Amino acid sequence: MTMKTAEQRQEYRLSVSEKVYIELEAEHGSEPGRILLSRSTDLSANGLQVVLDRALPTGHIYPLCVQLQEPEVRFLLTGEIKWCRSQAGRYHIGIALFESDDTAILAWKEEIARRLRTG
Repeated sequence: MTMKTAEQRQEYRLSVSEKVYIELEAEHGSEPGRILLSRSTDLSANGLQVVLDRALPTGHIYPLCVQLQEPEVRFLLTGEIKWCRSQAGRYHIGIALFESDDTAILAWKEEIARRLRTG
């Protein structure tokens, strides 16, 4: 568990590597969207940071699936790309999670709080 004050973080984060699936929009209306597999570098109740081999545009909103281990559980969420930084040929991307009835955001927040308490 870390709290970084050098950045604009205002909450505790879990420094963990978990699978994060990001659903991209279809380039053509008749094609399905692509799914990118990324890994988290940290998680919080309201956001996460992932590492990808490509940049994603800031301000774009994507459906996400975060798969946590031990116990294995998946959360369908929606997030907005807040920033994207290139580092050593990879892209570190900050994602803010949306409060939405159509997602598992409440269960996500409960699980992150539980992991912070027991971590």
